[in-house]
Amino acid sequence: MKPSPTRSAAFAVLFIACLIASGASYAGIETLVVPYKAIEDVVYGQKEGMGLTLDVLKPEKNGNGRGIIAVSSGGWKSNKSNLPEEVAEFRRDHWAMGLLHGGFTVFVVRHGNGPRFYVPEMIEDIRRSVRFVRMKAKDYGIAPNWIGITSGASGGHLAMMVGVTGEHGNPQSKDPVERVSSRVQAIVAWFAPADMINWGATDGYKMIEAGRPGFFGNIFGKVTNLPEQLKAISPIYHVTPEDPPLLLIHGDQDKTVPVQQSEIMKAKYEEVGLKVKLIVQPGGGHTYWDGIEKQYDEVAKWFSAQ
Repeated sequence: MKPSPTRSAAFAVLFIACLIASGASYAGIETLVVPYKAIEDVVYGQKEGMGLTLDVLKPEKNGNGRGIIAVSSGGWKSNKSNLPEEVAEFRRDHWAMGLLHGGFTVFVVRHGNGPRFYVPEMIEDIRRSVRFVRMKAKDYGIAPNWIGITSGASGGHLAMMVGVTGEHGNPQSKDPVERVSSRVQAIVAWFAPADMINWGATDGYKMIEAGRPGFFGNIFGKVTNLPEQLKAISPIYHVTPEDPPLLLIHGDQDKTVPVQQSEIMKAKYEEVGLKVKLIVQPGGGHTYWDGIEKQYDEVAKWFSAQ
C-alpha cells in the first residue's frame, strides 16, 4: 500500500531525531505505511517576521479523532527533509508512519533555529503549536480536549519540556492562540535528555563542557549561569503531580543520550505518583534499531489509553 501523492510532508519527521546511521537495515518499516492526506506549511505563529510552520498528516482510513504533536528536531535544529530517494524516505520514516498507522492525526511541528533562536525559545514555539492545534481542532477533525506529544532525542527533550510545563490559556491575551491551553494529555519520548545537569552521571554536564567547547553556547546563545540555565530547560526539574502520563523508550547502548536519562525521569515520575512506563531496548543505540517499528504497538496503546 503506497502513501498518498502528498507524502513529502511526512519526511520532515526524519529530523525529529538525528539522522539514522547509514548501513542500518530498515526491513519492517514498510509495514507501517498507510495512505494519508497532508496539508503542508501551516503557519502557527510568527517570530520577527518569520513564519513558524507545521504539516498536518491525516490517515485516509481508520482515523481515531486524536491529534499528536510530533516535534521535528535533531540536535535542536528543525528543517524539512529534502532526501531525493523516494523509497529511502518512507522506509526510514517510522516517526510519522507509526502514528498514522495507529489512526492518529499527526502535526509535524518545526521550531525556530539558532543562531537566532535557542532552546528556551524553541520550547515556547512548541508550546504555541499545542495551543494552535487545539484552537483549530474542529478544522482538523480531532478532539480539542485530547492532544498528545512525541519525538526523539532533542525533539523528545522539547516534547517532555512542553508536556511537563503546560499552561492554561490567558483569557486576557489579545492573541487568540494564547487564550488556549497548552496542556497535553500524554507524552511519548524516545531516547531523550531529561536532566541536562546530571547527564550520564552526577554533574555530567561538566564533562560535556570540557570535552565539547561551545556545545552549551549552541543551546543558549550566551552562557551566564550554566547550572541554572540547564535546570531551567531540564524536564526532570519541572515535574508536578498534574503532569500527563509519560512513556519512555530508550536503547541501553545509546552512546549519545545515556539510558540513565530515561531511568531517572521514570524515577521522578514515580516519586511524584504519576503514570509512567519505560521500555528499554537491549542493544539499542541512538535514534534507530532493527525492529523499531514494533514499538509502535506500545506507543498506540499508550496514547489510546490515556
